[in-house]
Amino acid sequence: MAEIHITDINYIEINSQNDLGFKYKPEVPKLKLVGTLLLSESEDEEDSVLFLTQKQLNQVLAGKDVDLKLQDDRWLLGKPLSKDQIKKVGLVDIDADFMGVSGELKCFEAVKVS
Repeated sequence: MAEIHITDINYIEINSQNDLGFKYKPEVPKLKLVGTLLLSESEDEEDSVLFLTQKQLNQVLAGKDVDLKLQDDRWLLGKPLSKDQIKKVGLVDIDADFMGVSGELKCFEAVKVS
């Protein structure tokens, strides 16, 4: 298990398993967040995928005034995250399991948000 932090969001969509390079069938529906993740163990920021539930996403974004707009079945940022928002979102600890690689993106599944 790895501790990760979200430092940027490209988009969020309902999990589409068609483009994954591995099999993944979650027990509960998951959202697919594509963005930049900070991996605590290596302190590297990488473009990655994080699968998380709606509740977990709400825990990450609660009180951060992140503006999401629906466009073509994806939630996109209405405006880029400010430095303050990046700091606040990045402070949320997410325990996640590494699942595999899809293309050039590492994929993780959120286990716990604290």
